[in-house]
Amino acid sequence: MSKTIFIAGCDGKTGRAVSELFASSGWNVIGADIKNSTDAKVDQFISLDVTDAEAVAKAADEIDQQTPVTAVLNAAGYEIAKGFEETSDEEWSQLLDTILGGSGNLCKAFAPKMAARKDGKIILISSDYSKEGGDHVIDATAANTLHGFGKSFGVEMAPENVLVNVLFVNTPFDLEKVAETVLFLADKDTYTSAQVVSITGMDQ
Repeated sequence: MSKTIFIAGCDGKTGRAVSELFASSGWNVIGADIKNSTDAKVDQFISLDVTDAEAVAKAADEIDQQTPVTAVLNAAGYEIAKGFEETSDEEWSQLLDTILGGSGNLCKAFAPKMAARKDGKIILISSDYSKEGGDHVIDATAANTLHGFGKSFGVEMAPENVLVNVLFVNTPFDLEKVAETVLFLADKDTYTSAQVVSITGMDQ
């Protein structure tokens, strides 16, 4: 039986790159995105807003009836890319709801099912804006909320053999390297948990 990965944000550049690599590696790929359709290489597509906790829980229950999910990747993104002073409260809330809230919703929906099987990997994408010019204070702050969440939740879930890690990636992303690292954490790694795994290209 092939392993299954659930990719939130499958229609973005990162989600598509990961979908393609996992599909070519023999995995069953279930993709989700806020859009109504995708060109990503997935075996099954779900239109889903990760900020909707009820919808995420329902999707996880329906998928679990079909097949156990081996790995979950949250690649769903939201970027403001403007100064802190110019960012409205509504934009700030939407950013946090997507980056932190979406990750929390996915973990709450999938982690208990993985824990029951004593098997699972959860990988959360966090963008590293430290070497990119321009105003990214808001984006960087939201991305870094995942560090504390991933570390703490990773410690909580490790005894259940559910490995939770944050993938901290320099922007712009090297999509090939990101996909390869996700595949390693989901498929080969059996020990790493509660870590912020940094991908820093040699040219950065």
